[in-house]
Amino acid sequence: MIFLLLFPVLVLGEIQLQSNVSSNVTFEDNESFQEQDHVHVFSHCNEDLLGKYSLMCWDQFHSEMKDINKELWCEWDQVIRPYNELTKCIESLTTYLGCYFPNQVVQDFFIQIHSSFFQACPEEEELFPDAPSGVVLALTLVPVSLIPILVFLVVWKSKICD
Repeated sequence: MIFLLLFPVLVLGEIQLQSNVSSNVTFEDNESFQEQDHVHVFSHCNEDLLGKYSLMCWDQFHSEMKDINKELWCEWDQVIRPYNELTKCIESLTTYLGCYFPNQVVQDFFIQIHSSFFQACPEEEELFPDAPSGVVLALTLVPVSLIPILVFLVVWKSKICD
């Protein structure tokens, strides 16, 4: 009975919810979907200007990286702030110039950054280094040496019960 009374409220609430959701959704078919919250100086991406202005971001990043000891360039906690600032700078620049982020110019830019600053860094950080050989030997020999003792106890116990 209560369900019958609440059914119209639930249906009307669902319709209202769908209209709220659909009014806030931007679809890719909408031609200006990238420009809805940004004011662009240029209507199309100018990759030449993006390449030129990205040097400002490069200079700032290079300046910050010079302040970090070169041996620490592979330590993520040391370079995350300058790298994040570089990413924000490039992203803002692409938005200002009306370009997609990322694009080929941006990818080439970051490849140049990585080859200049992070080429000597290992590709993956070893999360779990190998245990010392003494520990591995002890953890292997103890269970293996217990097997014959346990077999002996099982056979001995079975002979006693017979």
